[in-house]
Amino acid sequence: MQMKYSNFIIILSIASLLSKVSYAQIWTGTDEIKLDSHIKLVMPNKVNPACRVAGRSEEIDCSPATTLSLIYKGITYSYDNLIEPWEGSFFIYFVKLGSNSYSRDLNGDGLKEIAIYPAVCGNSPKSLAYIYTIKDHELLPYGTGDYFWETGIPVANVKKDTRFRPDI
Repeated sequence: MQMKYSNFIIILSIASLLSKVSYAQIWTGTDEIKLDSHIKLVMPNKVNPACRVAGRSEEIDCSPATTLSLIYKGITYSYDNLIEPWEGSFFIYFVKLGSNSYSRDLNGDGLKEIAIYPAVCGNSPKSLAYIYTIKDHELLPYGTGDYFWETGIPVANVKKDTRFRPDI
């Protein structure tokens, strides 16, 4: 009888470990997209390193600091204004528009679109990703789409609306 319980505990422990490993990271956000040799987008999320020290978070501002830049032919263009509504409150990422891609030509005009997502982790089953068209060194509003952070599934139900306003 002792052997059966030991085997059961071992199997239960292995199953528990495997489930944690398989669900460790299912979101697919990234902070950098390289479209080609001339265009790259970067959006690093930074937190004061002192926040990682136990007990220090009450003493200092541990809000994420994020910048958004488009690098076109070696020149950096700032687009911090596009992420300003979420700055200091959410981590912000580029998310997939296709099964294997962070950029995609959604309307067949030859220009790529990218999606930006303020990570509202666990607060909602879905929330909006904000989609922009890349034209040379410009990021132009395209529309919105549904994104489910915890699943890693690409943006869905894209709605073209160049007049969208980011939600907070």
